[in-house]
Amino acid sequence: MTTDTNPPQFMTPRRIGGITRLAANELPQAPPAPVRAAVADQVQLNRYPDPRSATLVTALAEHLRTPPEQIMLGAGSSSILQRLTRIVCTSPDDAVLWTTPAFDAFDTFTRQAGVRAQRVPHTGGDALDLDSVLAAVTPATRMIVVVNPHNPTGAVARTSALRAFLSSLSDNVTIVLDEAYRDFVTDPDVPDGIELAHAQWTAGHENVAVVRTFSKAHGLAGARIGYGVAPTNLARKVHDAAIPREISTTAQIAGVAALKSRTSTGRNISRVVAERSRLLAELRRIGYTPGESHGNYVWLPLAEDAGRFAAHCYDDGVLVLDIADHGVRVTVGTPMDNDSFLRSAHTWITGRPPSARPTFPPGNKEKR
Repeated sequence: MTTDTNPPQFMTPRRIGGITRLAANELPQAPPAPVRAAVADQVQLNRYPDPRSATLVTALAEHLRTPPEQIMLGAGSSSILQRLTRIVCTSPDDAVLWTTPAFDAFDTFTRQAGVRAQRVPHTGGDALDLDSVLAAVTPATRMIVVVNPHNPTGAVARTSALRAFLSSLSDNVTIVLDEAYRDFVTDPDVPDGIELAHAQWTAGHENVAVVRTFSKAHGLAGARIGYGVAPTNLARKVHDAAIPREISTTAQIAGVAALKSRTSTGRNISRVVAERSRLLAELRRIGYTPGESHGNYVWLPLAEDAGRFAAHCYDDGVLVLDIADHGVRVTVGTPMDNDSFLRSAHTWITGRPPSARPTFPPGNKEKR
């Protein structure tokens, strides 16, 4: 890393004695006002939720242009992934394959299902190495999870590579496209997984499922609501494996309202994308080497320094995600959140704090 001789100027952190939370990839803004209003007006806490989530399923089917019987719902996309693992992998000799580093719940789900994990290291850069994933497939492989954009590195699988990958696999391997962060993608060459799944099904290959979530771009992490699509038979099995009434009334109402509030959600996404670009540019300017990111986070491949860097940030009041011996993932927050992190990143390199003057003129501050 190079030593920066021109200290950046950041906003003074607004938290005193608190913590800036940049570890969980949460949206820094509250959900749009219509979503909050819908929940406040309609939730009846004394009544059980609709066990079929019929209104939400209908809204998603229309939004995704998919028959309702192909919609999957869960308490977060994690719930759907957990059930898919148990449904697809039925023998202790079966295996699930994914690229590492990864969402640590993948390991948990394979252990719960009593099956094997197959891991392929990410080779760096902003493109997922699907050739290496394909080379790692064995007769035991029953499910492959392709996280696109990849969490935590922000790398992506682009259209031609992903189509070739899907066409190279036999129908007895289920490919799950995990698109939790798709809303933050601005690269037009990153495909819509649901469109790819529809094309595969039409061609007679019913081995592709897609999972997404309302937790990220829609700001509904606390409501726990994930969704996805799968061929009818698999989607039915996923539904039947759920806990009865798993999707709360709050989640159902919030999900429907979120689908109607796309303009407001789009503005929140644009703010995140703009701040992501600013973070990447500033980190590179002061000596770091983050890769391009297509999610609502940036990745610092700090290897064995990851733990010490995360501890340094925490001492400064900033919580980031330390993925031991790999790197640090930093959620894109508000401008003030991000300035708090950049101050820590700067002092890690230079040993001295940067200026605390605002980086943007009055009148252009974050609206609250």
